[in-house]
Amino acid sequence: MNNYRIKQKNHRTLVDSVEDRSHPWKKIVAEAVRDPVELCRRLEISDENLDLNPDFPMLVPEPFLQRIKPADPSDPLLLQVLPRKEESTVRPGFTTDPVGENGNLSPEGTLSKYHGRSLIVTGKACSIHCRFCFRRHLPLPEIEKNSISGGFCIDPETIAAQFEADPTIHEVILSGGDPLMLNDRQLQDLIFRLDQVPSIQRIRIHTRMPIIIPQRLTEKLLSFLGNNKRCARAAKIIMVLHVNHPNELDSRGCQAIEELIDSGGILLSQTVLLRQVNDSLPALAELFERLINLGVMPYYLHQLDRVAGTTHFEVSPEKGCDLITKLRTRLPGYAVPRYVREISGEPGKVVLK
Repeated sequence: MNNYRIKQKNHRTLVDSVEDRSHPWKKIVAEAVRDPVELCRRLEISDENLDLNPDFPMLVPEPFLQRIKPADPSDPLLLQVLPRKEESTVRPGFTTDPVGENGNLSPEGTLSKYHGRSLIVTGKACSIHCRFCFRRHLPLPEIEKNSISGGFCIDPETIAAQFEADPTIHEVILSGGDPLMLNDRQLQDLIFRLDQVPSIQRIRIHTRMPIIIPQRLTEKLLSFLGNNKRCARAAKIIMVLHVNHPNELDSRGCQAIEELIDSGGILLSQTVLLRQVNDSLPALAELFERLINLGVMPYYLHQLDRVAGTTHFEVSPEKGCDLITKLRTRLPGYAVPRYVREISGEPGKVVLK
């Protein structure tokens, strides 16, 4: 892990830098709330259960904060982002590397776990810090801690050369952190170079950004993430949106989804099953039905990865299976995601229900 290489893009011009700083989404990330006490003050809730010195820093951008109900310490959006004393609870089976990634990340930033697919960790920066993040302990360089990529990213040429040497790779997954924390130029360069690899048929982007900060979807970004004929790209772009609760889908986020679909985007969703957040039939049914109505296919409902600091979020697999059974009686089959968990060393996600 210590030899993970981050390269600075030397070809960036002064114009590029000025344009990056002017993007509203960059300003939103820069001005996000990082002090747990300040967050409690803004939301008019007690700070007595706060973890004041979390090992995983808090980051809550204003658009997400505006969706949290004030004076409600049980708000399902608040529970996803507020560092609580329960994070210090130690339980057997909860580790800093629950899915066995830390020792398998290549020097180029790639991770190959499943046949025909390879994942690129584009960085650790995110638009929001979810307290249940399974990569919260991933040891990436110090430069990633400021939550804005700032001109640093993995090297597209090196990664493309690695894939060209392995024609069995048909799909590349951009993950992180959040790939959309890269600026437009960095992301476009990466996708353009991956598209030149003959064996790559699909580029999948796992992101929370269009939900958390819809302003990230600039016109330029939409133009090269779409699958319209004018894109002149061989590989199809598939976007997997991470959304956990229907309250995350405000009007601006729904508009962002519509813009992605209008660009020809293929949209799936993934959700993490979280105690007191979405572990109820009404919450999940509303979420998946709203997603389907927006044109997003529910893909995965994840059993929590047992990462240290997240014991208070765990829902038993038995309850998860029961929820899926009940969802199938309420929703059409295509609106019910597969209930899965990731187990280190398995050749794919393990389907629980």
